[in-house]
Amino acid sequence: MKRCCLVAVGDELLDGRVTDTNTDYLARKLSSRGWDIVFRLTVGDRMELLAETVSWVCRRSDLVVITGGLGPTEDDLTREAVSRALNRPLRRDGEMEARLRSYFSALGREMSPSNARQADLLDGADWIGPRLGTAPGQWLEHDGVIVVLLPGVPRELTDMMEKDVLPRLEARFPGAGLAVGRLLVAARPESEVGEVVSAALKTMEGLQVSYRALTGQIEIRVASRDEEKVSEAVRRLREALGLWVVAQGEESMEEVLGRELRSRGLTLAVAESCTGGMVGERITGVPGSSDYFRGGLVAYTYEAKERLLGVDRGLLRRKGAVNEEVAKAMAEGVRERFGADLGLSVTGVAGPGGGGEREPVGTVAFGLADVEETLAMKYRLPGDRDTVRRFAASIALAMVIFRLRGVRVEEVR
Repeated sequence: MKRCCLVAVGDELLDGRVTDTNTDYLARKLSSRGWDIVFRLTVGDRMELLAETVSWVCRRSDLVVITGGLGPTEDDLTREAVSRALNRPLRRDGEMEARLRSYFSALGREMSPSNARQADLLDGADWIGPRLGTAPGQWLEHDGVIVVLLPGVPRELTDMMEKDVLPRLEARFPGAGLAVGRLLVAARPESEVGEVVSAALKTMEGLQVSYRALTGQIEIRVASRDEEKVSEAVRRLREALGLWVVAQGEESMEEVLGRELRSRGLTLAVAESCTGGMVGERITGVPGSSDYFRGGLVAYTYEAKERLLGVDRGLLRRKGAVNEEVAKAMAEGVRERFGADLGLSVTGVAGPGGGGEREPVGTVAFGLADVEETLAMKYRLPGDRDTVRRFAASIALAMVIFRLRGVRVEEVR
């Protein structure tokens, strides 16, 4: 099994100004392809320490991916540190420098001299060309170790990883020794999911099984050197978990939702209260979501629910906003106003205070309306305000997927 080390560079990562999402992304992508992530390190903008770190990890890995420190400023030291650690001199690449000048020229600007540093290439390295910014990446093979330098800007890193690095790695190391299967389960507690998984796989040996608790979702990962064994494990898990499986492989729940809506030619509109737009944000995070998403409303107050969605004032005064009847009225209102095939609603008490509501903190009601009927259910969700809101957004998305698959609300609960 091939060993990989991830190194994130930047003082802003060490002091908490920026959250390192890059190594999370890289770890998921590489581990799902069979790479053994043996170290994840964060190093500040200090030349000596960074060079020592590069030298150390290269003696212990088959693949080293370094992110950050490739920009034009004085604290961007990754190129120079790798050069020092591996005794690989840097040379200014005239073609890359001209490409950078053209980039700025197209924006109507003159390139500042410091940007030319980004055209310094390690001896023996190949460029990973920039498409979304100015900082190119580099691919270097040194004493049997692949060293990849990537920019720290997440969208630039993701673009290079998906289009350049992963295809090249897969060509060199098909599967890297492991087959991996992934399932995503929604709206069930981790303990319950774990019990079902254990029972389904109890007769199978030689499997690595791991879980990742997301908010409102549980990721199950099975891995083995035997691809047929992984396929059998995934088959058993799908059978055992049944309707709770909302995604498989690399797909997210939002992507599955979009695919199922598009395949049926259906559209969706969303009315949100406690989630404040989280559901709509997740739906629109999928490219092409305009094919099936009509729009959404954040109706936070009683007045907004009444005026924007047509919820009866008397109902709100009698029962408050957190109940199945209001959730149904919100779903029907947003469906009608946007002319959508499906209307989805979320209304709840996220806390920390009750806000005058009659239900305890963590209570969330969901509604789903289509041309035939309107369904609703109520959950009591755990956690603080942020956790409740994120959990509710996941359940709302899962509710639509379940309904599209013909699952009744009582089965979901």
